[in-house]
Amino acid sequence: MRIADPKPDPATPAVRVCNVSKRFRLGESHDSLRDLLTAAWTRCRRRPSTQSNARRDFWALRDVGFTVSRGEAVGIIGPNGAGKSTILKLLAGILRADAGTVEVQGRLAALIEVGAGFHGDLTGRENIFLNGAILGMTRQEIRSKLDAIAAFAGLGKGFLDTPVKRYSSGMYARLGFSIASHVEPDVLLIDEVLSVGDAVFRLRCLEKMRQLVTDGTALIYVTHDLDQMQSICGRAVVLEKGRVTYEGPSRDAVSHYMQAMSRAYADRPTDLAETEPENPRGAVVNSLRFLNEHGKELRWMHSRESLQLALVFQIKQPIERLVVELNMRAAVHQNLLSLNSGRDGVMFDVKPGQHSLTLTLATLPVSAGQYLWNVRLWDADSGAALLDTPFQYPLVVGDDGPKSGVISVERDWTLDTNHHAQAIPTATAGKVRTADPTSQEKTPVECSVSAENDDGSEAHTHVVTVGRS
Repeated sequence: MRIADPKPDPATPAVRVCNVSKRFRLGESHDSLRDLLTAAWTRCRRRPSTQSNARRDFWALRDVGFTVSRGEAVGIIGPNGAGKSTILKLLAGILRADAGTVEVQGRLAALIEVGAGFHGDLTGRENIFLNGAILGMTRQEIRSKLDAIAAFAGLGKGFLDTPVKRYSSGMYARLGFSIASHVEPDVLLIDEVLSVGDAVFRLRCLEKMRQLVTDGTALIYVTHDLDQMQSICGRAVVLEKGRVTYEGPSRDAVSHYMQAMSRAYADRPTDLAETEPENPRGAVVNSLRFLNEHGKELRWMHSRESLQLALVFQIKQPIERLVVELNMRAAVHQNLLSLNSGRDGVMFDVKPGQHSLTLTLATLPVSAGQYLWNVRLWDADSGAALLDTPFQYPLVVGDDGPKSGVISVERDWTLDTNHHAQAIPTATAGKVRTADPTSQEKTPVECSVSAENDDGSEAHTHVVTVGRS
């Protein structure tokens, strides 16, 4: 059930989702009354079968619940198919929940799909009036904001009076966001549609969303862009297979999202089909698994933790000097790590049959993200590659490292103060006390900076103690 209150109560949350479940029946499409009646007649003639009906039911959401307060931005993240767009359509009133309640306080604006709510034969100007009326604006309000809406969308007068069916997808998105953000909504729903806009427009949209949240709008933002989500949303909800697996600070939600993505990726079939012919050189990879220091298989790890790569492969001909190479990349054509046993001076004399190899890494110093691995096997004597698999083995690194860059290195910041460095022009207003630099004792360094009032009296003093090593 969905409850929409046009007169918001400041004391209550702008959005409340309570134990919501949504079910779809697969294989049915009722685009017209004729289709609906035909399907109903077919069901009446068919013998009831509980097992058959259970197979056709797909629960997109199960017992989902969260609240959003006024002036708060909440991100909804998760793998594809997790139910993110479904929850937005329930909030917008496009779908109806099969169980639970959805409450929305005040005027709601939604940007869910590119072109949604537009009539292709109407001009941009006419669609602005149409969408404004649907969102509850009066004709006078729309007239007063027409120029601002067109200017934000970047539509000149020529495009404003052109049927929108001639617009590009980017123009659709710009106009849709401009309308939704200028109706002064109490609740704003944004899906991944902003990805079709250019970089400049996306930045303007982010600035506008921050301004709306500051002015008291409740924002629900669905995206796969984790940096954008964290820059806007202080809190996030992680959905996986229709259920809430985490709700809390957006930074912590990223780690849960990466774990969900790892599980979703690991469950998908590999890039190689099972019916693919055998490698003509007689080398086959059975598996590549990632283990922690205790030998337990993992799909997700923290940065800078130890890692074991357990490779199982088969050789159908003897190789006296076999070279094993494992490569890791974060994106296409961007190799980050290449581990080659031959370059390490290690080669293997293998006989036909199955072999197991373990490579231990003391640390994997990379920042958060999903990384893909591949396996290459070489014959050092002939220089021929026996096997070169696709990058099909995923490993997710959690978000406990730096937010920028690819490499995460161990680091230690040390301030070494000596007697010759005390006369710093910018520090003449302060007092600095340092330990003897020749002393071997671990003496703390104390720095005291004082500020004076206009009459010469001391106003306040800050003391910072830095431990010497």
